[in-house]
Amino acid sequence: MRQVLSTFKDSWKTFLAVAAVLSLQLISAGQLGLCGAVLIGMLLNFFYWLSTAGRLEAAAQAPAAQAKRIMLVGLLLRLLMLFAVLAVAVHISTRLFLATAVSFGVFYLTALFVLARSEVKRKF
Repeated sequence: MRQVLSTFKDSWKTFLAVAAVLSLQLISAGQLGLCGAVLIGMLLNFFYWLSTAGRLEAAAQAPAAQAKRIMLVGLLLRLLMLFAVLAVAVHISTRLFLATAVSFGVFYLTALFVLARSEVKRKF
């Protein structure tokens, strides 16, 4: 978990640049009110990865049978958190839901890129 957090801490400029690009696209399209959805998607993604890292660390230190259960419960909790936030967003407005979902997806892919890049840097 510390490794994931330190990787994200070291690459905060990448996440800030992605947030700025998404927000500027929304502002240029006249959708200033949806910039909050970018923040919601970013925070949702942060907690998603934080939960994933915590569950992986707990599973690594547990016996095999318990590790499987830890990972399954973690998956269900992460999906439940994702669906709960998106369900609230869809009840507010469809545009807010789409902006939040797209923002989560973009930040998820950015996090995958950052983690892959840090792993490549470590090996070579």
